[in-house]
Amino acid sequence: MGLAGIPTPAVTSWNPLKCSGTGLPANLTILVKVLAIALLLTNHVRILPDPWLSFIPPIDAIPPLFFKRTLQTVFLVSALAIIFNRRLRVASLILGATMLLAVVSSKAYYGNNKTFCGLMLFLAGLYKPGGYPFLRWQLALTYFGAGLNKLLDADWHSGLFFENWSVNRLHQPWYIALDSLLPAMYLARFMCWATIVTELGIVPFILIPSLYEWVIISNVLFQASLLLFDGTTFTVFFYSMTAASLAFVAWPTEPVAVMYDANRGFGNAAKRFFSSWDFDRRFLWVPTEGILHFSLGSKVYSGFRALRMLLLLNPVTYFTIAAAIAACESVPSAALIRRLIVAVALLLLMPPLAWVADKFFDHGHPQPAPRLKEFA
Repeated sequence: MGLAGIPTPAVTSWNPLKCSGTGLPANLTILVKVLAIALLLTNHVRILPDPWLSFIPPIDAIPPLFFKRTLQTVFLVSALAIIFNRRLRVASLILGATMLLAVVSSKAYYGNNKTFCGLMLFLAGLYKPGGYPFLRWQLALTYFGAGLNKLLDADWHSGLFFENWSVNRLHQPWYIALDSLLPAMYLARFMCWATIVTELGIVPFILIPSLYEWVIISNVLFQASLLLFDGTTFTVFFYSMTAASLAFVAWPTEPVAVMYDANRGFGNAAKRFFSSWDFDRRFLWVPTEGILHFSLGSKVYSGFRALRMLLLLNPVTYFTIAAAIAACESVPSAALIRRLIVAVALLLLMPPLAWVADKFFDHGHPQPAPRLKEFA
């Protein structure tokens, strides 16, 4: 169950957009960098706590200001080290441990979203080739715990939780409008039970390697649906949960040969565009005749499918999406901007919407809808 990565060069680059030669495989490098980007751009450092009603009583004896400033300093240094490819494994361990220490030091700061984010970073730092898949197990445990908690809660059985959240807290207009057309609590119960089934149902996918492609699809679509509904990232929960999908992804170990028609404007334009931000040189452009295409595993991608996969195979895509969502945290209409960013990303990059786009743009070149097996 080891994760593949790009071969390590002799010198690690300071370029924050490069992911090769970091000591971690490409997928985990992207994972920790996405989290570091989100934490820095949301200015998470400002909410790191003083000791207050800590879960470990001796922490309360540490001078509060000294404790907080030390946490903030270590947090910033380790996050920047991740961004600039400095001792990535160690920096991930330290940043994760810093967040976990903050969690146990203050009941005011404590939150499942911060705990999970800290665990993702810490467990990524523990990675060893051929070692235990701690990151995957943690995602399974999180979904199982969340689903079981709701399954045992009467307010989730009745739909009362979702009704109160949607109507009284969010004032969600489309939910209120649809709810008014249905029997009382029908929509609320449906949404509650759909959530329970999804959270518990994804656990077997995580534990069975042949189903990893569905882990990626289900996890990203579920977390994206929560953001689209609520408009928030639940502090860092959206970033850490979606980034966890990368633990199931394996990047090609060799450069991908991309065939393009050098005699056509489109082929040359595509080569210039994608080469300009291919900092790890993952794509080897080979002039030929015919439409743009390349092979990945047993699949051949062409036309729009090829363009979409070129985006998915470039780490900069994930950095850009995470940075765009995180950067609008405090701007006016932030919820609307976040929803637009996520909706566009889903449309272009994720099934089933991307499959529809494939068929629309690739008429004349019918192929089976691509699966994510190459990424599992």
